[in-house]
Amino acid sequence: MYDVEQIAAEPLLLEPLRRAIAEDAPPAYLRSAKIKVTARCNLKCKMCRYGKGLSLPELPTERMLGILDELAGLGCRKVHFSGGEVFSRRDFEQLVGRAAERELKVTLTSNLTLLTKERAKALMRHRVRSISTSLDGARRKTHEAIRGVPGSFDKTLRALGYIARERERRRRKTRVRVNFTILRENFREYPGVIRLAGEHGASDVLPMPVDTKDDALRLSKRLIREYEAEIAPEVAALRQRYGMPMGERYVHPFGVASEQLEEAKRGDYAGGFYREHLCYAPWTHVFIAWDGEVFLCCMTNGRIEPLGELAHQSVAEVFHGPRFAAIRAQMKRERLPSCHQCDMVLEENRALAAVLPGPLSPGPIRPREDDARRALRVVG
Repeated sequence: MYDVEQIAAEPLLLEPLRRAIAEDAPPAYLRSAKIKVTARCNLKCKMCRYGKGLSLPELPTERMLGILDELAGLGCRKVHFSGGEVFSRRDFEQLVGRAAERELKVTLTSNLTLLTKERAKALMRHRVRSISTSLDGARRKTHEAIRGVPGSFDKTLRALGYIARERERRRRKTRVRVNFTILRENFREYPGVIRLAGEHGASDVLPMPVDTKDDALRLSKRLIREYEAEIAPEVAALRQRYGMPMGERYVHPFGVASEQLEEAKRGDYAGGFYREHLCYAPWTHVFIAWDGEVFLCCMTNGRIEPLGELAHQSVAEVFHGPRFAAIRAQMKRERLPSCHQCDMVLEENRALAAVLPGPLSPGPIRPREDDARRALRVVG
């Protein structure tokens, strides 16, 4: 979701969105898109289904370029590229260039291990607005144990240096953000990751509790309490020192209320928000997979039936089509199981919930087993 503050403040944007929700009408505009350009990855992260030799059919360059043109024609303002590893695609710089030509705000996620000086120059030339990467430990040993490939820690740090130098040379304002996946084996290193990121030019570290059903990876309730008592105070002090955002999700990613902590232990990181509130992403956003299949968001990729196939449909046909309309109507009555596991757009949804209609009835948290029954196409 993108530019939520402007939507909330601008009647010309807010009223069409309000009508689309209340009247089950097609959305008047598409605001943002996430394109997962490949399932290939050069790392072998223990919590991730990509990499590990996975190689699936991808849309060719010309169709990807056409999709970017269609997004711009629908009024899309932002596109986020992710993978797999985006630089596994040889045409990735070409895709970024086309998005920039169409005046789309470009952001991307990469492990940066394949980033060269020349690629850093290309990203700055195309005025990429934000680059997200991952550090899953402040120590080389921790990071590489999680990421599965020796040498990956140093390569990511080296690439951050390339970006920082090229950003300064071209006087760009490109933001660099570090994602930190929180697991049992690394949560105590969150403060060290903040220091490391700040020293390498990052403006933020985003803590991301691992999205998995594997209890061996998720923090137990006891470890969450340890985090709150011993780690969170240092996190708050360091975030303040480096000028990073200080909201609850950054310092207390598992929540603070006892009910939130219990839900976090189960892997439900939304803090119960979607029991009584909508997610507005289905009216403003699309997720496009490497093969052209379309979903609501990254959390529903492979967990629901595809809403369309861009290999032979246009973006408009899918976004305004019957499958999208049906799932929007369904989510007004009951949110999906994956909604309760998602903490990525909570702030945006809270802002819109203050000015838009809510669901027709509360959406209860379903048993996590429902995800398996719903999953018609799970990759990896």
